[in-house]
Amino acid sequence: MKIRVGEVNATFVAFLAIVAAFATVLTLGGGMAQAAGPCSVPSVFPFYPTIQSAVNDVNCNPINVAAGLYMENVTIGRTLILNGQQAGNPAPGRVGAESIVQGANPTGGNPVIKINAGSVRIDGFTLTNAITSGAAIGIQVRPVGTGAVITNNIIDGVNTTDTTSQGAAQAIYLENGPDNVQVLANDLKNIQSARSAKGVHIGDASSTNPSTNVVIEGNSIENVTSTARGAYGVSINNGNGSTVNSGLVIRNNTITNLVGGGWVHAVGLETDTPGVLVTDNSISILVSPPFMGFSTAVAVWFEANPSFYTGKVNQNNFNVTNAAYGIAVQNALVMPIVAPSVDGTCNWWGDPNGPGPVGPSLFGAQVSYNVDFIPWLIAPAPVGACVGGASAPAKVTGGGQIPGDDPIFSPLGALLSVPALIPSLADPNAQATFGFVAKCCPATGNLEYNDHQADVRIKAQSVEGPVIRSPGDSCPTTPGSKHATIGGTATVIRSTGTATEDFTVEVDDCGEPGTADTFGIKTTTYSNGWPVPSTLIGGNIQIKN
Repeated sequence: MKIRVGEVNATFVAFLAIVAAFATVLTLGGGMAQAAGPCSVPSVFPFYPTIQSAVNDVNCNPINVAAGLYMENVTIGRTLILNGQQAGNPAPGRVGAESIVQGANPTGGNPVIKINAGSVRIDGFTLTNAITSGAAIGIQVRPVGTGAVITNNIIDGVNTTDTTSQGAAQAIYLENGPDNVQVLANDLKNIQSARSAKGVHIGDASSTNPSTNVVIEGNSIENVTSTARGAYGVSINNGNGSTVNSGLVIRNNTITNLVGGGWVHAVGLETDTPGVLVTDNSISILVSPPFMGFSTAVAVWFEANPSFYTGKVNQNNFNVTNAAYGIAVQNALVMPIVAPSVDGTCNWWGDPNGPGPVGPSLFGAQVSYNVDFIPWLIAPAPVGACVGGASAPAKVTGGGQIPGDDPIFSPLGALLSVPALIPSLADPNAQATFGFVAKCCPATGNLEYNDHQADVRIKAQSVEGPVIRSPGDSCPTTPGSKHATIGGTATVIRSTGTATEDFTVEVDDCGEPGTADTFGIKTTTYSNGWPVPSTLIGGNIQIKN
């Protein structure tokens, strides 16, 4: 077959074009642009062998990283979403394939992921970082990292063998004042260093830039160890009292097994945090050596915090025994002792009799001066009633009917009504009946409750409280209206069996004739009129103090 010269030249030119195109593909991860949109790691077309190569391409967003092991340190200098294999799946208790990023540089304090831009989201990874010199860091948010979201990540094995002043470890580190950062549903564990070790650290002491509106919620923080200094679940010392770090929320986290060579603070509020909210957390197993005979293990600690008394520490479970503090305020903040107090009401102190030694309990976690701890939960949250320590003379009586616990569903299973809000008034079985009396002091009383349709009968074994406040929650504009909380233990009877459970009753007295009064009840396994008590179908509530 004859081949003409022109044909050869044309074929050669086409070949060169193919080679050039392939070379472009190979270098896209190094800065050659592609059409904007999602990118996958690893991929060949375009070529993204590493997470960093996709991050470097400004057209990649989001970046979806497949399961596997990635040995690298990633720096993010632009707004993007970085998704691991488990994006969207909360980390605590998670199983399945993971996108594992292991720090590749063990010297010099290099984080596995460094966020150096605003509005970056890191979702669904497993990170680990073993350092031989300098600080060990899982994720670092630089000051410009406003709006970062760190969620659904497992950070496991962040540790350093450096015993110098640089040898700290922190799973998540907010450096020098980033704002509006959210740390949500992560599992932070096995964090160890000679210097202070921390699950989440909001720093630094020398910072002049406040870190505001930070939310730390739904995380599991466990096995944090410092061999020479402090172990923390969550800490903030940004500005060391000289910057106003407002809007901090620490909510619904589990913090356990913290071991400190010098001290342990599960939540260390060691700078100015006006209005800080610490709520619905469960804290346990805090171990550190005593200092001059006093415990150095504290669940919630206020230090260098001039606005400590504006904080709210409520509905937490302090399962730390009487060898540790549930809430403590640094002595330097509370001299004289008549200084204002932090709101530490409605917490479980590990004992129905509340905290000690300032409080009355011999077995509950300790509490310092300048903490309002009355009333306290008489059983762990979220079931325990906040009636512990009630001492004002009071009497609450009531009886009547509320709608039964009978929700209405569509044929497809969608909830059409809140349970108990649409009763059949003609059917007595669709109603729950109740009668009770609670007195103080001492606390005495009884309760009978029957939900026929749900096959639940509740009979009080003991009654605590009541705790009364005005006005009523459901009728705040009614003159003289009142609200009462009653708690205790009860026998919960079903045709399938009987159990002893803690109970809480919330009622409103909205005046006569009682048509606007409300009643709600909750035990460990049953609730009706909860969290919003139901208006009575018939009957009356009387609250007197």
